[in-house]
Amino acid sequence: MTEQDLELFSEYFQLEHQIPVNIKDGGDWDSIPTMDQFEAMIPTPYKIASEMKGLEQTMLRPLRQLGDVIEPLAEYLKAQSRKIDLMMSYILQGQDDDDLKFQASSYGGGGFVFQSEQVFTLNNWIQCKLFFNEEAAAVFCLGKIVEIETITPDEDSVSNPPQ
Repeated sequence: MTEQDLELFSEYFQLEHQIPVNIKDGGDWDSIPTMDQFEAMIPTPYKIASEMKGLEQTMLRPLRQLGDVIEPLAEYLKAQSRKIDLMMSYILQGQDDDDLKFQASSYGGGGFVFQSEQVFTLNNWIQCKLFFNEEAAAVFCLGKIVEIETITPDEDSVSNPPQ
């Protein structure tokens, strides 16, 4: 299954960009929660943010059909929406748990890559929170550890650390 998982991971785009993530080991892949259990796991701020984003899209769609006449009102509503997004981002940042904090070095449609001194187990499922600070957004999801690469410090970099 891991080869297939790696193929799926590499099938999608991957952005080389660091973002903070929270990762909690969930256990063996066979014990992954059902959809109902997953929905119950989603923290309330994530549910609220998702519903608010959906409402915003629904409300702005009819305004776009009115053309240039309504443009100032649409701009005002977008600014109000941005203020709400920033407030939701602040609330979602409260979900960031220092005990589960890692740094993802890249992310994309197929998953993300992170470094950890904590040992994770191949094929285990994990509970993830990804924080996109620039976009005032966060994602709550479940993932699977599909590859583990052990990195040992290069002796040259240990004896001659970068300045």
